[in-house]
Amino acid sequence: MVLGMGKTGKAVCSYLKESGVTAEVFDDAFASEKLSDLICKNYDYAVVSPGVPLTHPAVLALKASGVPVLSEIDLAYMRCQSKRVFAVSGTNGKTTACTILHKLLSSVGRSHLVGNVGEPWIAEVGKIGKKDFVVLEASSFQIEQSQIFKPMVAALTNVGEDHLDRHLTRERYQSIKLSLLEKAEIKVINRDDPAESSVSGTVTYSVLDPAADYYLCRQTIYCHGKKFVIPSPSRGAAYDADYLCAFAAASCFCGVKKSFLTSYDKVNVPPYRCQYVGKLCGAEVYNDSKGTNVDATVFAAGRFSNPLALILGGSDKGEDYSRLFSALRENVVCVYLSGDNAKQLYLAAGDAFREKCRVMATLESCVEDFCRHPTEVLLFSPASASYDRYANYEERGKCFDEIVARYANASRRP
Repeated sequence: MVLGMGKTGKAVCSYLKESGVTAEVFDDAFASEKLSDLICKNYDYAVVSPGVPLTHPAVLALKASGVPVLSEIDLAYMRCQSKRVFAVSGTNGKTTACTILHKLLSSVGRSHLVGNVGEPWIAEVGKIGKKDFVVLEASSFQIEQSQIFKPMVAALTNVGEDHLDRHLTRERYQSIKLSLLEKAEIKVINRDDPAESSVSGTVTYSVLDPAADYYLCRQTIYCHGKKFVIPSPSRGAAYDADYLCAFAAASCFCGVKKSFLTSYDKVNVPPYRCQYVGKLCGAEVYNDSKGTNVDATVFAAGRFSNPLALILGGSDKGEDYSRLFSALRENVVCVYLSGDNAKQLYLAAGDAFREKCRVMATLESCVEDFCRHPTEVLLFSPASASYDRYANYEERGKCFDEIVARYANASRRP
C-alpha cells in the first residue's frame, strides 16, 4: 500500500512496479475504498508519503492491523547499494548546504543529490553504486516517519520553528529535527545554534566559536590545529555557515581535501534565497520567496540597515508571528501584508508595527503601492508557505520577479 500520490508516492509506485511488487494506492483526493475495506487487506508493508501525517486515519488503521508503515527514505535505504548516506536537515539553509555538500563530494567521488532538493531518493536508487555518495535533504516529515533509516553522517544547519500546523508545538518540531542525529553514525551540529547545544558526541562547526571542531573566520577554516584558507571572500553570513556545515560533513568522512576549499565559490546557490532582483523606482529589490517561516524572514530582514519595505504573507503554518515583529528593527518602515494569513499577521504586529502595515489584495498590489511610496530596499520574504495561491515557493518567486520586471519597465518609460 502506498499512501499519498504526490511526487514521492508516484516515484515509490514506479519503483515497486519495476521491482515486480504489486502496489495499491490510497489518496484522499481520489479515495475509492473505505478505511474499513482498507484494513482488511493483508499488505506486506505500507509506504507513507511525506505529505501524509502519521495521525491520518489510513495510517492509524494500517498500524492497528499490524501492517509495517515505512517512509520513502526507509524503502530507499533498504534498497540502496550504498550506505554512504549524508543526511542534512534544518529549519533554514538545508538546500544550500546539501547543494554545496554534493559539490564537495563530487570532487572526490560520484555523488547523488536526492530528497527535497531534487528527485525522491527511491527514484534514483537504481543509479547508485556501492561506493557512491548519497546526499539527502531530509524534511521534518520524512524524519518523523522513518523507522529504519540510518545515515552514515547527519548534519543540522539550524533548528528554529516551522510546520506547526502539523507538528503542533515548537518543542515537538525541534525534537523531530534532533532525532535525525540519533539515527546517524556521525553527528554534525551547528555550535552557534542553542537548540543543538544539548546533543553530545558530535562534530561541531561554527562561525562564532573558535572552540568548535570546524571554525570559519576571515576566509580561514581552523580544524584540529590546522588552518585552511578559502581563496574567495565571504558570500554572506548565512552562506558561510551553510558552506561550513557541508565542509564539516564531508571532511569528517573524507578528510580535508584541497577540492573542498576551491569549490567554495563554484556552487550555484539555489534561487529565491534573498536573491537580488534589480532596481525598481530607485530601490534595490530582493526576492526571498524561500523565506517560508519566521526565522528565515528575521534573518533576511536583519541583513539590511537602510530603510526597508517588507512584503509578508501566504498560507499559515501555525507559527507565532509576534516573534517576527518583535525581531524586526526600526529600519523596516513599511510592511505589506498579502495572502490568506494577512489578518493573523496584522493582529500579531502589535502597536509598534501595526501603523506601518498595509493589507493588500495581491502580491502585485504590494509592488504597485511600493512604486507610489518607494524606499531604499524592497524585500519579499513572506514568512509563510505558498500554498494559498501558488504550487510552491519557486512558482511564487518567479511570479514576484515577473511583477517587479513589469513595473520596472513601466517606470523607465517616458
